[in-house]
Amino acid sequence: MRRTRKLSRFETTTAVDRISEFPDSILVHILSLLRIEYAVRTQVLSKRWRFLWTFLPSLLFCYSAFDDDRGEGEDFRVARNTDFVNFVGKTLFASNCKLKKFEVDICYHPRFASNVDSWTRFAAGKGVEELDLQLCPDATDTEYEHELPQLLYDNSWFKELRFSHCSVIPKGNVAWYSLKKLSIGDVELSNDVIERILAGSPVLETLELHTCEGFSRLAVTNSCVKKLILRNCLDFLSDDKRLEISAPYLLSLEMSGYLGSNCRFTNISSLVDAVFNCEFRCKVEDRANGYERIQNIVVVFLASLLHVKNLTLGTWAIQVLSFMEAKGLSCPLLNCKCLTLDTDINKYVLPGIANVFKSTPNVEALIMTWSVSSSELYGIRSTMLLNYNEEQYWTSQKWTYKCLTLHLKNVTISNCLTKYNYDSNFFSFIQFLLRNARVLQKMVINTPSDARMKEYYFKVAKKLLSFPRSSPDATVIFW
Repeated sequence: MRRTRKLSRFETTTAVDRISEFPDSILVHILSLLRIEYAVRTQVLSKRWRFLWTFLPSLLFCYSAFDDDRGEGEDFRVARNTDFVNFVGKTLFASNCKLKKFEVDICYHPRFASNVDSWTRFAAGKGVEELDLQLCPDATDTEYEHELPQLLYDNSWFKELRFSHCSVIPKGNVAWYSLKKLSIGDVELSNDVIERILAGSPVLETLELHTCEGFSRLAVTNSCVKKLILRNCLDFLSDDKRLEISAPYLLSLEMSGYLGSNCRFTNISSLVDAVFNCEFRCKVEDRANGYERIQNIVVVFLASLLHVKNLTLGTWAIQVLSFMEAKGLSCPLLNCKCLTLDTDINKYVLPGIANVFKSTPNVEALIMTWSVSSSELYGIRSTMLLNYNEEQYWTSQKWTYKCLTLHLKNVTISNCLTKYNYDSNFFSFIQFLLRNARVLQKMVINTPSDARMKEYYFKVAKKLLSFPRSSPDATVIFW
């Protein structure tokens, strides 16, 4: 305040509105960084701002983030949902430019069917390149699914398309000639519909199916499709249900979520990257046979990945391999060069890790990503096969692991979030690696930046650096 008064004696200062000096294109870009309801509110600032928001190239509407402070309860929820639908309609009506992206995430009810149809007509008319329709059903009506409008099946503008909780019934051929990414969720799909979609998407590169049922065959013969993601698409507890996949040009495959049925790969000869991070299901009344069935699923799947260079295995798959190790059964021989284990280090996975090491003699890079999930395979705690002292497991190992003695050069351990991760099992495993990895060059242990844990991390780092190393070139970095 003193400086302001001092300046006023010598000169008159005027406020400068630097934002108003920006061209409209910059202001529209700034608005695009805001949530859509906040961007619309800027129309009250001045005459210049009144229509700026109508030139946003992307319109993203999310019901869960929609502001409304009128209260709680069923009446409030219905009113809030209606207000959200009306807001979407008014915003689309005022839009003045060609849209690149249009996204709607709504708590869907059948009374909004005509609204959703008008939104899709709007998207098609505006030449939208990225369309995202998430129609999660209202809690009061979970059975009704909105039928995807027929006009969407014939659109050459789409480059990315995502939709969920829709009824997919194309009455003619599908024509998505520019589509590169397709994601479908919570949808009943027949073999015929999937064939039409793949046939009508000649430049498709990435296909993602999550929580989809009804199909038993997935033949991806298009040479452009390089990545396939399946989440919760194999959640069947019937032994007579199978999924057969043929994708001779596929480079990347990700399988996650619940797995309850057999999956057979007839041709994935070009595959380079594979992620197998599923949770297995078996019938409570038939767990004994269920374990054998799950073991067979894992073995058959891994046997299809003999040529894969980069392999990721989740906690439950490693637990199955622990059962196999305890019974003297080996994992299929794998030729991967980079192995990622998404798991915590505990007694239920130690034999599985040893089994994987035996079956991956050419691994040069090991990555531990420390799975957030702590769930275990049904009944694993009660089994007698894994009744051993985990703290002495690695020191008791007499097996010579070829990957450790000849090839392993880099180890990365991430997501060690709390001090509970740094237990005796962790230190024993690190000590085992340093003692046996004879050509190891670098071991990096990543930790979160937490000032409260600084002193503890220092103690952990000091202990790790004290472990003997068989490789003269090994460097341990606690990051």
